[in-house]
Parts: sequence; structure tokens; C-alpha cells
Amino acid sequence: MRRRRIVEQAYGQWLSWLARNGVLDAGPPGARVTAERMRQFIEELQDRVSPVSVSMMVGALKRMLDMLAPEIDLSWLSTWSASLKRNARPQRNRFAHIVPPAALMDLGLSLLRRAEEAERNSHLVSTMARDGLVIAMLICQPDRIANFHVIEIGRHLLPDGDRYRLRFEAEETKTRRISEGELPPGLTPWIEWYLQVHRRRLLGQGEGHRTARLWIDRWSKPMAEHSVRNQINKRTIDAFGYNVWPHLFRNCAVTGLVDRAPDQIAIAPDLLGHATSQTTRKHYILTRGNRARAMVQDAFTSARAKAIGRLTGEGEDKG
Repeated sequence: MRRRRIVEQAYGQWLSWLARNGVLDAGPPGARVTAERMRQFIEELQDRVSPVSVSMMVGALKRMLDMLAPEIDLSWLSTWSASLKRNARPQRNRFAHIVPPAALMDLGLSLLRRAEEAERNSHLVSTMARDGLVIAMLICQPDRIANFHVIEIGRHLLPDGDRYRLRFEAEETKTRRISEGELPPGLTPWIEWYLQVHRRRLLGQGEGHRTARLWIDRWSKPMAEHSVRNQINKRTIDAFGYNVWPHLFRNCAVTGLVDRAPDQIAIAPDLLGHATSQTTRKHYILTRGNRARAMVQDAFTSARAKAIGRLTGEGEDKG
């Protein structure tokens, strides 16, 4: 399933590049492929993603083209892919990009408040509100982006009293374990505001596309995984001067747990939905996972409240 997604994403990136360069209508899939176009496409990828990702995407694109255009000889692209793979080295220093979970929560809430205070009603304000909620929800429940970007209302996002829960069934997760956790009550008014105002506005930008998906792009369509990644990267670069990519939210959450409650680090696998070496009962796993998420949320929301109190002499406001 994951390999299929990578192949689909690589081909989607290729089609997008062809469209941006005005050659999407150059003929059938095989006729669009030239060494010069592929070189330019790879150079653009290298400006945006890591060398490892470039090598993966070129290899995936080769597999897709082999199926769509078996009549053309793409042995040269195999050579390019192999060379990229040999020379690929991980570049991102994740430790240099880790920020406290409270800082990510603050960023999410600040975007939501800026959207709330905006004087105009536009899709730009709505995307700001959406991105703020994306960041706040992801640090509260740091699920893998493959799950997070496909959240559906009523299926994964579920109301539960004064709060919402996020739940993914075992067959939907990488580890084949149920992932379930409660979001803090402070996010409830923001979630409902997004659902009632900004999600509707984003859906209304197009032709009334109907979907249960939570995250909607500015063209009224469900957000693709790379779109969610891009928005998170953009917002964190604007805030911190460097990107905090979605998977790193998981590291940030664990780092926050170690800093605030080092004696509870044993629950980190449950926080992240990792498999353990022993089979445990379903309800025991869910209970520990909920407790892990609650501890992380309580730690950084408490820290935020104290900091705001010191600065303003007042309690924490909405959110």
C-alpha cells in the first residue's frame, strides 16, 4: 500500500511538472518522456526535497512509466535512478529542527486567532485557520501523516462530550494497531469553528464538492498528503526559520514527554502507536495510548498557561 502511494505521488508530481511547463498535452505518457524534461524535473525535485526522496520518487516514476508505456526504452532512467540512490545521503538533522510541543501548539493557536481577528472573509483566511488547526491537532495526537491527512468527519474525527476523539482502525495504520486518542477540550471551539465556517467556505470555492474529509484545499478538494506537508513546512518556516516536517512532530512530542516526565518514557510507544514485542489486550493498549497523549497535552498546556500568566497576569484565553 505504501509503495503504491509513493508511485502515485511520484507520477502526480511528474504530471504537475508537465502541466506547469505547458507540456502535459504533448501526447500519450511515453511521448511526454524525454531525457531533457526528466533532467529538469529532477533538478526541481532536488530544490524541494531530500536526495533520498528524489531517488525514491524517480525510481517510483520509472515503475509507473513502465506500466503505462511498456513500448519505450527507459533503461537510461534506471541508470539515473541507481546513480541518485547511490549518491543519496540523508541531509536533514532532525535534532536541529525539534521544537518544544508547546511552541507548535502556540503556533497553531496563533494562526487560528489571526484568522479569527482578520477583517476580511476569504479563502486565505480560511486556509490560515485550517493550517492552524492542522498543526494544533497534529501535535496533540502525532499520528503518521498518511493517516492524518485523510481524516474523515464522523469516521475518524468523533465528538465525545466536551471534546473530540481521533480514531483509526487497525487496518488503516502502519503497525496494524488501533490508534485512538482524545483531543484537549480547549480545541473543541476551534474545531467546531473550522467545521462551521472555514471548511464550508473552502468547499464553497469550487462546485460544491461533497466529501467527509476534514482538510480541504483552496480549490475545494480534499488535501493530498504532499499539500498538508507543504503547508506545515511553510507555516513552521515562517514561525521558526526552519521547517518542522510532519513526522518530526512525533519526535517533538516524545522530547516534550522526556523533558516534562522522564519517568514516564515507557509509555512513548503508545503515544506514537508503535508496536511492542508482546501482544497485549486491545483495551489495555488503548488505555495506555490515551494516557500517554493526555500526559503530553497536559504538560505543554500547563506550561503555556503559566507562561501567559507571568506575562499578562491573567489566565489563558480561548484555546
